[in-house]
Amino acid sequence: DPAMPYLALTTNIAVDESTIIEPLSALVAEQFGKSEAYVMVVLEPQRPMVFAGTDAPTAHVVLKSLGLQPDQTPALSQAICDFLQARLGIACDRVYIDFQSPARNMFGWNSKTFG
Repeated sequence: DPAMPYLALTTNIAVDESTIIEPLSALVAEQFGKSEAYVMVVLEPQRPMVFAGTDAPTAHVVLKSLGLQPDQTPALSQAICDFLQARLGIACDRVYIDFQSPARNMFGWNSKTFG
């Protein structure tokens, strides 16, 4: 059961943080069936980035969660790409998503780890 989702979005375009970061947090919570109380989202807009030889709008996403299973990643990939295309106009074929599922003892919170 995935827990403590963390999503980091890096993009080369300007982003109105107030219109993207909270909806992205809500999307992650919804996709994992978790309360937003456990979700962290980091946004790094307007970073120098090139993908496929061009600086057209692009994004790199890291989605890390304890217990993330490989069979969950296709639906997560679809939801994240659809969100980025609808909200930021970034084409789905210009998004890389790095899914990670760390060992429980390698993820800390509240002065402890989950291991």
